[in-house]
Amino acid sequence: MVLRGLFLLIGIAAVSALGAEVVINTPGYYRGVVADRLVINASGVWLEDVTVRGGYREVPLPQTMTAYRVKPAVGCLVVAGRNVTITNLRLDCAAGLLIFNSSGVVVRGFEARGPVEMAVYKRGLGIYVYNSTDVRVEGGSLYGFHDCVYVEYSRNVFLDGLRAQGCRYGVHVMFSEGVSIKNSMVSDSYVGFAVMYTKNASVVNASAVGNRAWAEGYGILLAELSGVVRGCKAVDNVHGIYVLYWGGTRVLVEGCVISGNYFGITLRGRNATGVEFVGNVIRGNVVEVDHMGVGEEAPAALFRGNLWGGHASPSPYYYASAFSDLMTATEGALAYLAASPARFVIDAAMGRPIAYDPAPRPDERAPPYLLLLALLLVPLVWKSR
Repeated sequence: MVLRGLFLLIGIAAVSALGAEVVINTPGYYRGVVADRLVINASGVWLEDVTVRGGYREVPLPQTMTAYRVKPAVGCLVVAGRNVTITNLRLDCAAGLLIFNSSGVVVRGFEARGPVEMAVYKRGLGIYVYNSTDVRVEGGSLYGFHDCVYVEYSRNVFLDGLRAQGCRYGVHVMFSEGVSIKNSMVSDSYVGFAVMYTKNASVVNASAVGNRAWAEGYGILLAELSGVVRGCKAVDNVHGIYVLYWGGTRVLVEGCVISGNYFGITLRGRNATGVEFVGNVIRGNVVEVDHMGVGEEAPAALFRGNLWGGHASPSPYYYASAFSDLMTATEGALAYLAASPARFVIDAAMGRPIAYDPAPRPDERAPPYLLLLALLLVPLVWKSR
């Protein structure tokens, strides 16, 4: 306790001396830091009860790198060190936390709010993890950034218990390895969770709900990755789960609920031999599976043991759709027809097989066949009267 108290006094002295922009260059324990901007250039730092209110100055995102150019001004809170822990953090900035060239960083218990009144392209990033290893971000909420969380060129990053809303991307991962996303939710954004060009990724118990911004929207977007998506929910988005593949995608989607979307599953690209959907609930989407193949008539993705809405038996299930092609070509102009009962007649007569499940799980909510037959006969009986 004596040593911790000494560190606290050192921290208070440093904060008091540096005013609105605080720079921490020595290890220690700091509590109650309030600043317009905070930079941590030391290792072995513990901060608690931190408030950074950098304001809502415009932060344009340059195009000189693959994604974003990293410079210290990108974040109102910058971490560049090893073994840094921040708990109970509040950010009120156009550009939030930058973790840069760091390792062993833990951020736990935070609230970050961006400039919702600004156009999206003028906003900064809520949390940006760049070229860092062994980073944990846990138990926080983010609202109103360009990307709420962006991870790039990093390894062993763990994101747990996050809530993101009103962003372009909720959680965005690129060019990384060993990234884990758990127990998190993204809503009212353009993309919920996006994991692209990343190895050994996992998205577990995550929910993407109501992502329909800018007349488009993706619940879970996957591209050229290896990993697993397990126990997730993709509900009420334009695209529930969107998989982009060019031969390098190896992903298992297992035990997820994909429901109430315009397109439940969208498969786009060529050579989807490493894409598997196992034991999911696929129900109540206008188009259950959409296929936009490049030089392939049917997707090579594997479907097994899924529950398909309306399919009440364990017999093999073929999902056929004429609207998958039509709506891709017309960009949704036939949406009104796709949502009408007539689409089932058209699919039965003209639909192209898109998904084959050899051993589906029966849908217990599906109406019995005899009831369906009776409902079909009602108009005929009524007309004969």
